[in-house]
Amino acid sequence: MGKFLALDMGAESGRLVAVEISGGITTKELFRFPTPVLTDEKGRRCWDFQSIKRSVIEALKIAATEGPFLSIGVDTWGLDFGLLDKSRKLIGNPVSHRDHRTDGYLDIAAKKVGLNRLHKETGSQLLEINSIYQLLAIKEKTPEDFTNAEYMLMMPDLVLFELTGEIGTEYTIATTTGIYDVFNKNWNFALANDLEIPTNIFGKVEDAGTERGLLKDELVNETGLNKIKCIASASHDTASAVVATPFEEPGSAFISSGTWSLLGIELKKFIANDLTLSYRLTNEGGYEGTNRLLRNVMGLWLIQEVRRDLASQQINLTYAELVDLAKQESDQWRTLIYVDAPIFVHAGEMIARIKKFANETRQAIPETPGQLAQTIFASLALQYALTCDVLEKLSGMPMNTINIVGGGSQNEHLSQLTSNISGKKVSAGPVEATAMGNAIVQAISLGEIANLESGRNLIRNSNLEIKHYHPMEVNSLTEIRNRYEKLTKVDMR
Repeated sequence: MGKFLALDMGAESGRLVAVEISGGITTKELFRFPTPVLTDEKGRRCWDFQSIKRSVIEALKIAATEGPFLSIGVDTWGLDFGLLDKSRKLIGNPVSHRDHRTDGYLDIAAKKVGLNRLHKETGSQLLEINSIYQLLAIKEKTPEDFTNAEYMLMMPDLVLFELTGEIGTEYTIATTTGIYDVFNKNWNFALANDLEIPTNIFGKVEDAGTERGLLKDELVNETGLNKIKCIASASHDTASAVVATPFEEPGSAFISSGTWSLLGIELKKFIANDLTLSYRLTNEGGYEGTNRLLRNVMGLWLIQEVRRDLASQQINLTYAELVDLAKQESDQWRTLIYVDAPIFVHAGEMIARIKKFANETRQAIPETPGQLAQTIFASLALQYALTCDVLEKLSGMPMNTINIVGGGSQNEHLSQLTSNISGKKVSAGPVEATAMGNAIVQAISLGEIANLESGRNLIRNSNLEIKHYHPMEVNSLTEIRNRYEKLTKVDMR
């Protein structure tokens, strides 16, 4: 088979991973770099794309010493995009979904076209940070950004453009926007028109695995890397992670656990109805035409922000230390927060926000780092369990196992809490599912692997470290779950 490069970019950091596929699959992280944000001249929280570009070039220089490679694929988080003008120059830095510019725009869109239409004509979860509301905010607040805009490129497509000079939009990332119709597999131009969003910026959508082009000559010369093929892999990071999830049986759930926790099931059909609307589920395209019916759960963003807050107080704790402190809390379900409440979306003062939520819902205020961390982990486990119940109902299949992949799969405490509160087996790993899935799609595209199932069999047969957790008894389980479910009705901002 051969060696592949997976450029995997998250909202906290990116890395370039070498993936070798032979009789099994192995990974080697070559370079890790921050994905920094900055404040632009309009006061918006943006991705520092020039810094990201420089880091990618440095990563490719290192890769040149490890090659040759057959191809490279790019995956990133969803939602965010850059606008290019007619000369294909980037119009400012891509704005982060954590910026406040979308505040209130879901309500504005709903008044214009209705919640039902926003969900049922696209299959999308109604999140105020979705691309559709970012576009609506541009129209209302900075319409000059649209004046010269010719192309909208999602983050992985923007990086591929820098690598190849070629324009394109990959399917799995397009389905995260909230303006792509998963049922008819096209942009919802009628919805865009009714919201007065320009439609010229929406390009042709390509299947995952499409060859986007070759690495530009100037980058070959600058980095020393061979002139490799650049593949539009399953470029939403969760889509790549699901490719490499070794499901034990149909109906099993997945959690791609990182800054966000994307929790769902893989189906062959798309579902948008009153139940998916009320439980904030989304339909996102997967590889080989599958559907990732899932919910975007706030995820490890909460503990990342708490850790940042503590550091500002000169309390420097690693993630592992915060997990250990959480485990030491005697009352694991003492304080709970609704993890997806709007109050927790934006950056800054996360500890104060958690305390405010606890206070206004008449719970004990978490004060110590251990109490704060345990509040987050317990609440995440409960949200996972509640979402699994709904997904099981929608699929009509028993859900015996939850598969946690990605960096969050290393949190043994959260995995055990999830098993305990859901009553389901939890299988944690592989940690490198996203990079592996990215590479598997590349290998299928180049004819090195037959299909998706062959790729998953490769994962299953690679002796990867996958840990299994089984439910342990929880006292007052029903009371705890009922208490959390009541908190999900609290719409605190």
